[in-house]
Amino acid sequence: MRKHLALALAFLCLSALSARAADLAGVWAGAWTKANDPLAVTVTFERSGGKYTGAFDSDALQRIGIPFREVTVEGANVHIVLAGDTTTTVFDGTLEDDTLAGTLAEGEVKGTFRLERTTPPPPLKKRDAGFANGAVTLVGDLVLPLTPGRHPAIIFLHGSGAEGRWPTRYLAQRFAGAGFVALCYDKRGVGQSTGDWQSSGFEELAGDALAGLRFLAAQPEVDPARIGIYGHSQGGTMAPLVAEHAGNLAFVIGSAASGLTPAETEIYSVGNAIGIPSLPAAERKDAERFVREIVAVAYDGKDRTALNAMAQEFKNRSWYFDLPPPTASYWTISRKFASYRPLDHWRSVRAPVLLTFGAHDERVPPQKSIDAITAALKASGNTKVTTKLFPNADHAFLTFPRMPPGGWPKRDPAYADTLIDWARKR
Repeated sequence: MRKHLALALAFLCLSALSARAADLAGVWAGAWTKANDPLAVTVTFERSGGKYTGAFDSDALQRIGIPFREVTVEGANVHIVLAGDTTTTVFDGTLEDDTLAGTLAEGEVKGTFRLERTTPPPPLKKRDAGFANGAVTLVGDLVLPLTPGRHPAIIFLHGSGAEGRWPTRYLAQRFAGAGFVALCYDKRGVGQSTGDWQSSGFEELAGDALAGLRFLAAQPEVDPARIGIYGHSQGGTMAPLVAEHAGNLAFVIGSAASGLTPAETEIYSVGNAIGIPSLPAAERKDAERFVREIVAVAYDGKDRTALNAMAQEFKNRSWYFDLPPPTASYWTISRKFASYRPLDHWRSVRAPVLLTFGAHDERVPPQKSIDAITAALKASGNTKVTTKLFPNADHAFLTFPRMPPGGWPKRDPAYADTLIDWARKR
């Protein structure tokens, strides 16, 4: 009898341990390693209806709440899929007590990971945000400091393409941790926001941001006299238009903001994308001619006859790429942006301005943009201009060159602190 009771108790204990081992829900901290390059991460898993979901944060990547596409648990075996814009990373590991460890694969690149169960820090306050610009409803997150009272605030403008609130959520939380109320939202036609960004120009997108500024100013936690804006890439290029209409901003941060016309910026960007600077002289001349013809059709509305002929002529060149079909949104969006002149709007900005660029920016010419924007501001009497050129960063402020090769695309560790330190002094 005692023997049977002991066996039963042992079985129950083992069952309890197995159940605990299979409970993935919670917060985990550790590292993912590939190419001998460890990446510190915090991973959160939740279970609902017998299914798991998960997301990860990384200070080195400056990302928060990036969701996994798939999380499955079979016994002690855990399978996770992370789908990015250009790569997919697959994790296969074993859950044992408070440790989750195993291997990862990103295409041909292999690596390992190890996570330990941890206690999460106190979360920042956050609530849903919703506001309207005419018939368009914008939805996002309002991230709040833990301290009471009225605070300075910041709104995050979008880059090009279908950008939601995810890319700026890290900065929003960092700013909130530094005492700012932060608003990040889904671009019109993305996520939970209505409308269509593909049929909208700068004026419509700036109108969305202005509606967000009005929403921020009405929040009880916000000091309406201390609201600023942050925009990266297209958002930075649009920032002076928003500032011009708003009229009373506390600060403007233009991150990789172009000081050139949209057409000139596109020539620079596409040329770098196909490697024009490294081509032999004769090839470079043809490639430049091809890119300029694309931009002339897209931004100036030129007839496609010459471009189609060039496509046939150059289709076997190493740098050639297939043109978007005539019905693609690229052509209509380009026409909507074609007349925008950022310097005209920078001349109207009276708020303090921070301009940040990566020296290896492949999308926006950094020094030309710095020189043009600062000259426009100073010509109209605004000398409250700070510039910061990150010597080892690209357009997205990823460290350049990536070290080690095949490692994680980490962002310049000083980027977020530079923004926050400057904004706190305004």
